[in-house]
Amino acid sequence: MTTLTIEQLQKWYRKRLAKMSKDFTKKAEKSYKVVERSLKDIQEMSRSLKEPGEDDDPDSIGIATRFAIKVEDITNDFYVGKDITYESTEALQEEIRSFIQELWGAGARWIRRMDKKHKSTIKQLDVSMKELMAEMNKIQKLLYEFSWLKDLERIGGRIQTLQELGFSKEVYEEQIRTTRKKIENAKSEFEAAQKAYDEFTKTSNVADLLNIDSEADHISGLLRMKLNPLKKQVKKFFQHDTGVRVSATGQKALNDYFEDPYNAIAGESLGYPALLEGLAGLKEAIERDKLPMKDRLARRAIEEIQSISDGSLSKLQEKAKELEEKRHAFADSDVYAKSAKLQDELNEAEKNLEYHRNDMLRIRDDIKRELTRAKDFKVRIESEILESFEEKVNLQMEISLEPLLDKTNID
Repeated sequence: MTTLTIEQLQKWYRKRLAKMSKDFTKKAEKSYKVVERSLKDIQEMSRSLKEPGEDDDPDSIGIATRFAIKVEDITNDFYVGKDITYESTEALQEEIRSFIQELWGAGARWIRRMDKKHKSTIKQLDVSMKELMAEMNKIQKLLYEFSWLKDLERIGGRIQTLQELGFSKEVYEEQIRTTRKKIENAKSEFEAAQKAYDEFTKTSNVADLLNIDSEADHISGLLRMKLNPLKKQVKKFFQHDTGVRVSATGQKALNDYFEDPYNAIAGESLGYPALLEGLAGLKEAIERDKLPMKDRLARRAIEEIQSISDGSLSKLQEKAKELEEKRHAFADSDVYAKSAKLQDELNEAEKNLEYHRNDMLRIRDDIKRELTRAKDFKVRIESEILESFEEKVNLQMEISLEPLLDKTNID
């Protein structure tokens, strides 16, 4: 077994490939020369078409000139590579095919309209085109005969890709360095925003505002718990025509209390008369047996309605109104605005920090993918060399991206 670095493998591979493709290169070289000669001949013919005679009329000169310019453009666009490989020879075959199609397309448009004096030039052009076509057929046979060479050349492409993966180390190092610096800056900004917000919370009455919100949420939760036993019954009351008439105010109260109980009870007069009116209608419908429900639910509803009528929600209403009075007292101060501003700055700093941390994780994932890809390429190259050249090679990877993974840790 031969152990080689990537650079050594490149030299080893090129030497073996040159030896095995020697016959192909020699035969292909002849075709390349024929194609180049034919193109030069066609260019010369196009120039002669642009040379007007003394007796030529303007229309005849214009037609010949336009055709000549088109031929020159097509010929100039024809690319013949200098390095002869199986891949470049495939490309040459395609270039010839495209060239022939485009030139004959132009010829079909202009040749019939040209003066007869250009007849000999057109015949010469036809001969050159037939030479190109014949050479294209030779190249096709050559490619078929040496089709195995295509697989050999693919090995070279994989070796080149593997070599480029090694060069990516510096790129990743720079990305990690830049991203880590951004994370450090974002972390400093987040800590500064957190400190400013915490200090403001401690030194101002924003804590009272936060406490109001917290207490309001608590009261809302208690109200939902107390009203929950009536939820199904109220829903049925709205769905069925019971014959019991409730005012719009009572109906709205039933709807509001089950959607947003805190704001509903805080906004209603003491004793929540609108709610009681709506519940009285529900109670009447149940007692008159106008709602389809089990006896257990009916009895439970009557009990809860009676409890609410006896004032079970009174203390919660008083507390809710007290909280809203406090909230109103704060409404004209700049505490809300400043608290919101500091909170927005804190949220933005947190998002920015998270963004750069995710960017580092993306770099880490990219490196892992490159490592996996490099290992796959190494195994594949060694396997294909053994199969194609019947030699066992151990590829020694000199540059590894694995040490960079530690640098992507952000904890």
